[in-house]
Amino acid sequence: MKLDAKVLVAVSVITVVVVVAVFAAPSFGDSTGRVDYGGAELSPLTEAYQLWGWNVPRYYYYLFVHLFAGYPWVVRVAYMIIIFCCIGFMVLIVLMGADFYLRRRNRKKLEEIRKKYLEKLKGVCYAEVENLPTEEIKRRLDYKEKKWKDWEMRQWSAVFIEASVFTNTQNPNLTNIQRAMRLVGFTDYVERQLLHGKHSVKLQMIQTVRLTNMQLPNGLVTRLVNDKDDQLRKASRLYYMCTSVDDPYVFFEEENKLGVLFSQWDMMELHEIFRKVRDGGRPAPLFVPILQRVENPGIVAFMMKEIAYWGTDQEMRYLMNFFESPNFQYRHAAFASMGIRRFAEAEKPMSKLFYMQTESMRRTILNTLLAIHSGRSVSFFRDTYQSGVSQFTKRTALRCLWLYGPRGRSMFEALKASAPAGDAILFKHVESPIINFEEEGLVS
Repeated sequence: MKLDAKVLVAVSVITVVVVVAVFAAPSFGDSTGRVDYGGAELSPLTEAYQLWGWNVPRYYYYLFVHLFAGYPWVVRVAYMIIIFCCIGFMVLIVLMGADFYLRRRNRKKLEEIRKKYLEKLKGVCYAEVENLPTEEIKRRLDYKEKKWKDWEMRQWSAVFIEASVFTNTQNPNLTNIQRAMRLVGFTDYVERQLLHGKHSVKLQMIQTVRLTNMQLPNGLVTRLVNDKDDQLRKASRLYYMCTSVDDPYVFFEEENKLGVLFSQWDMMELHEIFRKVRDGGRPAPLFVPILQRVENPGIVAFMMKEIAYWGTDQEMRYLMNFFESPNFQYRHAAFASMGIRRFAEAEKPMSKLFYMQTESMRRTILNTLLAIHSGRSVSFFRDTYQSGVSQFTKRTALRCLWLYGPRGRSMFEALKASAPAGDAILFKHVESPIINFEEEGLVS
């Protein structure tokens, strides 16, 4: 059936009128339902009635039904879809416009705050004199008292984080930035959001607090570290490790299932926290008790590598007990940790246990010996190449010789001169600067 163009125009007009009427809902006439036409006499057929609330969409619904009463149901459904698409498109346009406006407003305000205060704030943070009075900080910032809105405070959070990037946030005497945040009102805003904000906002705030090392009240911290939400509780306990002096790692010792909910991102955050703790002159946690209590293999392997970065030599010796562990993940992490730390004491034990390992584990040991680089493993690399079964492992041994200094390079050339034709590709692979890399294990 060919559709009349006038009907299409009518549908478009009805769509616009429905949207306007639903939001505006104009009323006609006085409380009696009649319209005042300036005193003119009206016939009974010229009465006007009020439409409000659900009467408005009902009116247009019945108008639509009667307008298309003579069309097949397929046509009516098609027109209904068109109307809903038009309404949805207009709503989408409004939402996109609002999002564009908010983003532009936030970006403009952020640039305004950065331009006016960032460099001055850095000067306050990096000042040689700590414990500057609030009035002195206010004078240096040239700050005028103002009640900032919540969306403006979110822009301030980015500025404070940027100002804190190159400061030692673990310094307990770092008070200038704390007073600057309280001067602006940012501290009060964060505490208010952590108490009454939405869950997503609380997570953002606790991350901001940790990055700026903001000092929160003890009562609020106690509430957060025991929150029923797993993510917020975990983020709060990471913050607690950064700020607590008395017993920062108490939660490691309390939870015997530590790491069950830890993701790869959480491990990266924890590694960064340990780095900041060390830079602040505070001791790292005792890792051995943590290893003995944790049940998740992934977090155990992670903690073993953290020992290589932050642990003591005694803890490194403890890791050597995992060289013969039935858990291959633990065994791999123990070997890799020796390379990260370049722990020369482990070189001989690893060489003795080499024959007991899988090919993958053998390559890890080879790369670990390369990372340790004691100069005593040239003959071991040579023997591994000559007795190896896996071409990948033989190539790894050759690569270790290639990167092992003058003695290793000389042994590589000697093996190349006497190698069978089938192994020539291995030597070419190692000598190529483009493809000479190790897909598995450590790279020196």
